[in-house]
Amino acid sequence: MNINSHIDKCSARKSTQKDNINNDESIQQETNSDNTQPTIAVKAERSISSILTGTKRKPLSYTSSSKSGTSSTTAIDLDDNIVTIPPVKKSKLEAVPQERSIDQEIKHLQKIMHLPLSEKLRPKELREYVGQQHILSHTDGTLYKYIQQDTIPSMILWGPPGVGKTSLARLLSKSVTNYYMIETSATKANTQELRSIFEKAKKEYQLTKRRTVLFIDEIHRFNKSQQDLLLPHVENGDVVLIGATTENPSFQLNNALISRCHVFVLQKLTLNESCIVLSRGIALLNKIRKLVLRIDRPLKLSRECLEYLVDVSMGDTRRTLNLLEMIEMWTRTSKDGAEADSLTVENIRDIIKNNSSNGLSTYYDPKGDNHYDTISAFHKAIRGNDENASLYYLARMVKGGEDPLYIARRMIRIATEDIGLRDPTQLPLAVAAHDAVQKIGLPEADLALAECCVSLARAPKSVELYKAWGKVKAMLNENLYGLASSEIPMHIRNAPTKLMEDLGYHEGYKYNPDYKDGLCKQQYWPKEVLDKCPDMNELKFLTGKHFGNKRDPDLERR
Repeated sequence: MNINSHIDKCSARKSTQKDNINNDESIQQETNSDNTQPTIAVKAERSISSILTGTKRKPLSYTSSSKSGTSSTTAIDLDDNIVTIPPVKKSKLEAVPQERSIDQEIKHLQKIMHLPLSEKLRPKELREYVGQQHILSHTDGTLYKYIQQDTIPSMILWGPPGVGKTSLARLLSKSVTNYYMIETSATKANTQELRSIFEKAKKEYQLTKRRTVLFIDEIHRFNKSQQDLLLPHVENGDVVLIGATTENPSFQLNNALISRCHVFVLQKLTLNESCIVLSRGIALLNKIRKLVLRIDRPLKLSRECLEYLVDVSMGDTRRTLNLLEMIEMWTRTSKDGAEADSLTVENIRDIIKNNSSNGLSTYYDPKGDNHYDTISAFHKAIRGNDENASLYYLARMVKGGEDPLYIARRMIRIATEDIGLRDPTQLPLAVAAHDAVQKIGLPEADLALAECCVSLARAPKSVELYKAWGKVKAMLNENLYGLASSEIPMHIRNAPTKLMEDLGYHEGYKYNPDYKDGLCKQQYWPKEVLDKCPDMNELKFLTGKHFGNKRDPDLERR
């Protein structure tokens, strides 16, 4: 009873303080309504631009208000004694960072020196988050509207590596009230740990009315029983589930779990968004160089260099920042690193090639969705007679570490499915390519795969056999006209024994080679099928047509 009364008093006091703060904010907003100033994002962009160009700038200033309604202006300059970026206004979506003196800033930078740049640069507030405007837009972003209502739904964040899934999950729990987050990973969480989290979440809500956000990274690695364990607790609202995955939820997660969660697709950052993140990384690295390492010359990279780093990283922002950190380290330790302000794209390319084993590799996951998407594109490019695109997708798969035998098996399928009887020589060629991979392996067999790929793309196409085979199987599955159950005609059965011969097996069969040109009148269909089938054309599976009858309107217009 004493604990509950104490909590009620604290909650009432907190609510009163919040109302006072909101009133002060509304007064301050009305006072400054006629005195418009640039936003934080604009000022930060100007600051980053000056770092990159090396131009001398005036200290940036920001106006902040206190509870009493008075405003104060704080300058930001590395040469002064204050380093701080206070916000323009306070809201439930934007926290208020505290001012730090130069000594405090140095201690802070020394404390985070060991962290990777991607971790150092992880956004602390939702306004610092870059990308995913299709769900975070202030006008039509679905997820942003949830935050405005001060609530978080259970969700699955699906996207490629390095797009900010973990950062977004952490920021969501900070942006709403009465939520706190527990982080775990599907690679280490077991059933016992999950049950402990659910029990803790129930007690937390009973005592403090705070809801628990359970963030599970790599949620696709949970097996079916572990996913089923989540179902009742997500449905009852015991926890708010946020799962992060790089794999397609449709294939990796139970339908029951997906139906209880929103699925938000996170997209790769655009070139401009990636350059913004890189610019922030350069600004932070230069701050560390100046304040901690006492290096006077800042690192400066042109826009062309930033775009090259983004292209090399294949849209993975974490990987881009790792490469940037490696380049900055090279400028500190290399004899040629003194010219840190004059690096060119050629310099960066050489640094990556000489110091990174995977710096220039393609983004390809042999066990992820990219595996299925790329082999599908490869197959369709060959089907469409585009030999250059076919060769391109083949190179992506080979360089990305795909199993070459898997590619060779798919080309055998292409030779029968898309070319068929139009050019029967393609099938033995595809089989030969498969044998070459088995006998000599990669990299020696890469040209055998390439040769087969181009030959298949150039070959004439026909789906007559593919469609005929599909029609036969479909009719057998339905036992249409008794095709699957009818008796084999007696005259075309073999009679290896005397008993079978006496029973009429093989009786009346005409041996075609005995007749001129091998022609003779003989029925090969079961009589039951002939009696049930009203039109013999239904049994003509091979039509002699290699393609369909549709016309592409885009081709007609062109």
